[in-house]
Amino acid sequence: MEIQYPNNDHKTMITYMRSKTGKNWFRVYYKNMCCIRFTPKEVGRVFGIAKFTPSVNLIRDWCKEMVSKYEQSNPVGTDDDNSVSPVSDKSTDVFVPPPMVV
Repeated sequence: MEIQYPNNDHKTMITYMRSKTGKNWFRVYYKNMCCIRFTPKEVGRVFGIAKFTPSVNLIRDWCKEMVSKYEQSNPVGTDDDNSVSPVSDKSTDVFVPPPMVV
């Protein structure tokens, strides 16, 4: 699903791309260059020295609004394969191999 920035013109286009299976991202077209950015901060960096202008601040605010509206705020469950369980350094169950019999 694509959500267009309301003030896009023929030189600058920002699109929020929603994905069902992966991360959501922003497609930024500026100065005949198209790039993918994942955070509003990275979107602002695309504009270089113009990143502190009022129009780029509005773009960054819109990006923050899209992230807050569509990103999942609840953490992923612990039953997925990528989760790591915390292990303490001081373990009480230390494996001691049995003595070898000759």
